[in-house]
Order: sequence, then C-alpha cells, then structure tokens
Amino acid sequence: MDKRSKYILLMDIVPADECRYKFHNSRWMVAGKADPEMPKRMYIHPDSPATGEHWMAKGANFHKLKLTNNISDKHGFVSFSFVLCRLVAQLFAKCFEFLQFQ
Repeated sequence: MDKRSKYILLMDIVPADECRYKFHNSRWMVAGKADPEMPKRMYIHPDSPATGEHWMAKGANFHKLKLTNNISDKHGFVSFSFVLCRLVAQLFAKCFEFLQFQ
C-alpha cells in the first residue's frame, strides 16, 4: 500500500449458497431455498477515502455497520436475507479519481 495514495475501504455481504437457514437445537439447519437476492448496498467505511498511511497506522473496524433484512430500509443499513453469508471485504479499492469523492 502506498502511503500517499488514497484508498476506499468497503464491505459487501454476499450469500454463501442458495439456502435459507434457521437456528434450531443450538445449530444452523437448512430450512429451504433462499429468497431472491435483495438489492445490494455496499458499506463504505466512514474514514474513506484516506491515505495508505492512515489505513496502515489506524487500521479499520466496522462497529458502525448496521444490518437489516428490510429491503425498504431508508436508513442506509446494509440489507441481507436470512441466509448464511460470508463477508467479502473488498479492501482498499484504490481511488484513481479522488476528486469524485470530495
């Protein structure tokens, strides 16, 4: 990572498979086919864009990330359906055109 270049840190949540799950008897069990995929909303880290020096010095956390299964959410929460998901942190997508983000 270049200290002077600007980077955006973002997170997207994608389904791990095409099944719906429920928590039963202290474990997750398949409960049918998943609902159709909801509109995607990527979460951009609030410090973005920032220099490589910033990210290397401070690191990043996602404690302000809010999740919902409400597709009509108007609060900017990241929507997901109740399937087991894997987090895909698309770390440090380089800002080639930083002026767009000011």
